[in-house]
Amino acid sequence: MKRGTAIPAILAVLLLIFGSYAASASCLGLGADLLAVKDLPLTRDANFSQNLQAILSGYRYTENYTAGRFDCMDTTIIATRILQEYGYNPATLAHFALKGWDGNSHMWLAVSDGKGRFAFIETCAFASGQPVLGELVPAEQSAEYASGYVLSNPMKVMQCFGYDDDRFLSNLARVEKTVPGPIALMQADEEKSPLAL
Repeated sequence: MKRGTAIPAILAVLLLIFGSYAASASCLGLGADLLAVKDLPLTRDANFSQNLQAILSGYRYTENYTAGRFDCMDTTIIATRILQEYGYNPATLAHFALKGWDGNSHMWLAVSDGKGRFAFIETCAFASGQPVLGELVPAEQSAEYASGYVLSNPMKVMQCFGYDDDRFLSNLARVEKTVPGPIALMQADEEKSPLAL
């Protein structure tokens, strides 16, 4: 494929995935709006992971999972805002399923531990009946979440595929805190030098 046709071709495929909405080729840019990442390493910081899970377990969605109405697109935006209130800066990652391929399109979160490693958060755990904002992906499943496209501006990506801001803005309040009082967070683990005795 010629270099000049790569981005429009990728955008055309993504538009087929998300519907027939007509977006201009300049709506999204690979490298600016979508950044491909592969094999992000899993965090080893137990306190960091426990802090994230404490926050995620302290909230629940007040809306039931419904594909196309209240799903991973909505929950990643809500979970991002809650985690930002606690000082975290999660990134939204996505897989885009192509017609005729196995798998589904999906979005989830990756949160950096500040040491070059990540915790991956499945924000649709409530679809299986668990009343939480999200769940940390276990180490044995992390490879499924360690690669995908980072969405630098998730709302812009969703707009390009024809989704209206009103859908997401109206769903922002569909979360409630389930634990009384503040959520106590632990200090992050100190990275130990391999040369330390």
